[in-house]
Amino acid sequence: MVIAQKAVIKRGDKYLVLLRSLIKDFFPLHWDFSGGKLEPGETLEAGIVREVKEETNLDIKPIKIISEFEYGLDANGQKKYHFNIYSVEVLSDNIKLSEEHADFRWATKEEILSLPRTPYFEAFFKDNP
Repeated sequence: MVIAQKAVIKRGDKYLVLLRSLIKDFFPLHWDFSGGKLEPGETLEAGIVREVKEETNLDIKPIKIISEFEYGLDANGQKKYHFNIYSVEVLSDNIKLSEEHADFRWATKEEILSLPRTPYFEAFFKDNP
């Protein structure tokens, strides 16, 4: 099982979402929270801090895991991913995207659910209405 982590970055009632670039293997041109897979030997907290920094240039402090779920991402659903969704505190505000993402926006829950998005948003919003 692959462990992946995502950071929920909020400003008021809006969430920071990133548009996955065409180079992504899974869900290119779909909106997503910042985050990614753990590296070997990396702690959960270090992994989410590293991923957010790499993808957005933001410094964060992980607060707690607020949602978890599993999802099969290959064609037949056999490669399982375990997602940890973190609430975080943002320590900087100069967003600069990596090549992994084509755009970013601040969007409400309703706006996110109307966009092409990665599949875990429904599970996240069910756990966090």
